[in-house]
Amino acid sequence: MSLLNPVLLPPKVKAYLSQGERFIKWDDETTIASPVILRVDPKGYYLYWTYQSKEMEFLDITNIRDTRFGKFAKIPKSQKLRDVFNMDFPDNNFLLKTLTVVSGPDMVDLTFHNFVSYKENVGKSWAEDVLALVKHPLTANASRSTFLDKILVKLKMQLNPEGKIPVKNFFQMFPADRKRVEAALSACHLPKGKF
Repeated sequence: MSLLNPVLLPPKVKAYLSQGERFIKWDDETTIASPVILRVDPKGYYLYWTYQSKEMEFLDITNIRDTRFGKFAKIPKSQKLRDVFNMDFPDNNFLLKTLTVVSGPDMVDLTFHNFVSYKENVGKSWAEDVLALVKHPLTANASRSTFLDKILVKLKMQLNPEGKIPVKNFFQMFPADRKRVEAALSACHLPKGKF
């Protein structure tokens, strides 16, 4: 083994993960089921979904604790959602389409993101491949430049219709120190206000 060759290669994102898949995202608390397109960015930093209104929600891969599919995934408790997915019919194949992504800052404060695909066995492959990205050693033990690249990737994915990064995204990325962000933007001769 040569010292010039890296021993541990960065995680590879499979093509179907970055191309995306259609799912229905549901939540038991709000009893809302919305069609989304679920994707992983090409570098494997974020799992994100896009609603029909083009609104995006991001989930950092390092915050994912578990992925579940089939009988281990969450099942809707509210009758309204059970009716949407026709769960009370005997020929229902709901469990073959489920995917639950468990995330949180620790193992106590967990959030469950529930998805149902339009096709069978899609949830299984997504759960396995997303968990493989999560468990890769370089995902949690990345270099400083990787974390800077991660910020850039997220900013580039949230472009406005003109193809520019909105100023509000900088403030959302660094919410604790607004004055420092404004000073950095003005030092780079970039807009720092709403206009």
